[in-house]
Amino acid sequence: MLKIKRGQISANVFIYALALVVIGIILIMGYKYISTIKDKISDTDLILLKNKLTNDIESISTDFGSSKKVTYSLPPLTKLCLVDLREEVRSEILGSDISPLIKDSVNSNIKKNAFIIGNLIFESYYIGEIELNKPPYFICPEQVSGKIDFTITGRGNRTLI
Repeated sequence: MLKIKRGQISANVFIYALALVVIGIILIMGYKYISTIKDKISDTDLILLKNKLTNDIESISTDFGSSKKVTYSLPPLTKLCLVDLREEVRSEILGSDISPLIKDSVNSNIKKNAFIIGNLIFESYYIGEIELNKPPYFICPEQVSGKIDFTITGRGNRTLI
């Protein structure tokens, strides 16, 4: 049996300290990796939402009179707002209670009519010609269990929401 002399450190203490350092490094790197993956998944969800929304709007807009109920998934704590960009309704949008970023986009004549708004997210897209038939000519459907749904109707050259 080995005798530990006074002033010597036990080998077990060194092994435990080294194990704690290695475990700490693994935990930190794992957290960073998971955070990066989570951000990429959120970005992918936004791209898929934009593509699906644009395809649905453009495909039904030319089919006059046909209707379709659509459902979209949104990232948590975000909302989708759709804005009618027709010139005759622009003043009502600017006079309404809507996000200042959306008002600025409408006021600047930027051709963006879909906005995704969240705590750390603000994305804007043009999804095709849309028409909202009642004031204030923008909608932000309520998210239920991470999904929103509404009905779209073809108008020949635009889509009624």
